[in-house]
Amino acid sequence: MPAIRFFIAMALCWLAPGLGAAAENLLSLYREAQSTNAAFLAARAGAEVDWENENIALGQLLPSLSISGNYGRNNTERQIGTLPADQFNYDSYAYNLNLRQPLYRKYSFASYQQSKAQGEAATARLNQAANELAVRLSSAYMDALYADDQLRLIEAQKAAIRGQLNAAEKGLLAGSGTRIDIDEARARLDLVLAQELELHNLRRHNRRILGAFVNRELDVLAQLDVSHLILSPPVPADVNAWIAGAEANNAEYQSLLAQRKATEQEIEKTLAGHYPTLDLVASTGKGGNDSISNLNRLGDTKYDTTSYGVQLTIPLFAGGQVNASVRQARAKLEQVQQQGEEARRNIGVQTHREFDNVVQGLAQIRALERAEISGQKTVISAKKGVEAGVRSTLDVLQVEQQYFSVLRDLANARYGYLIAGLKLKALAGLLSGADIADLNSKLLPQ
Repeated sequence: MPAIRFFIAMALCWLAPGLGAAAENLLSLYREAQSTNAAFLAARAGAEVDWENENIALGQLLPSLSISGNYGRNNTERQIGTLPADQFNYDSYAYNLNLRQPLYRKYSFASYQQSKAQGEAATARLNQAANELAVRLSSAYMDALYADDQLRLIEAQKAAIRGQLNAAEKGLLAGSGTRIDIDEARARLDLVLAQELELHNLRRHNRRILGAFVNRELDVLAQLDVSHLILSPPVPADVNAWIAGAEANNAEYQSLLAQRKATEQEIEKTLAGHYPTLDLVASTGKGGNDSISNLNRLGDTKYDTTSYGVQLTIPLFAGGQVNASVRQARAKLEQVQQQGEEARRNIGVQTHREFDNVVQGLAQIRALERAEISGQKTVISAKKGVEAGVRSTLDVLQVEQQYFSVLRDLANARYGYLIAGLKLKALAGLLSGADIADLNSKLLPQ
């Protein structure tokens, strides 16, 4: 095994997960985040708020039943002409059971239709929040893995540079090396040590970002298993098909379409100010001695009353506020329509971008894999050149640096390819928990 590959293998073992601690994986964190992530829980609660609007609006179309009543104790003195005054101590009371059933209320019916559209928008927003949670969590997980990869590469690079430094020092003692070789190796080692400090800080920061999704600290993560990474282009291969799918299923766009429907019903609600209302009303009740004119010495006067009929209200003039409200609602509809059109165009641009990211990421990974093989050969050749006296230690350090840069770029390209695939599905409204499970299957089992 070439020395450079040996150093990398040792670094992988040094930072490998599962040594003394169970590794977290993407799927378990995603499931946990669905019940602990504050942003997602807020979106779900907001959706429940909007869903209840339908029940509230429906209540305005259904019968309403109420009971009203009053009771009082009265003391009255009545004087009629020169007759002796009458003293009355009596109870007065009235109890009524009232029923109202709306028959025609344009405002209430429009409110009900509007609430249904608002419920559709709430469902779409909740789907969007679920997509955002999946993508953001996965991106944070891949960023954390990338920081781990960079630390492993830095560790392997330190080992390789120290090997070159040791060889340069031995060469100087043997008379075949120079002080310049030693100084170059030490300078490169100092640079790598400084980079290592920065990467340790980056690793901690990325862990904190990922841990915020589940509100706890995370340490060991299941790493990407490159052997399970199957590279494939988007299916279908036509970007226009993805854009059409996004326009039909994208959660954000569907929310805006539902908002447009709700705004159209807002116009109907304002127009209702010109329309009459018709209700069925009925009541039944009992009363007694409800006024002083009913008092007599024969006892309490009691009433049993039942009434029913219809109540019609016709608006005549409201100071012009109805017309102003209609104009305002129509302007609001125009605003929402233009916002929807802007969103549709942006979604098309984003879908095209993520489609290109998948396609180009695929090509970049394959190119970097070829560069990895070439880099291994170049490092071996440079070391043989030093042994033959035609290359210097500086040459070896430079080709090793290039090789490690290729390995770093390759790791980054793989993570970018995976996240671009998730974003593309999310934009097209196709992302589900199964996609997170599929991505999780590409991690090393613990």
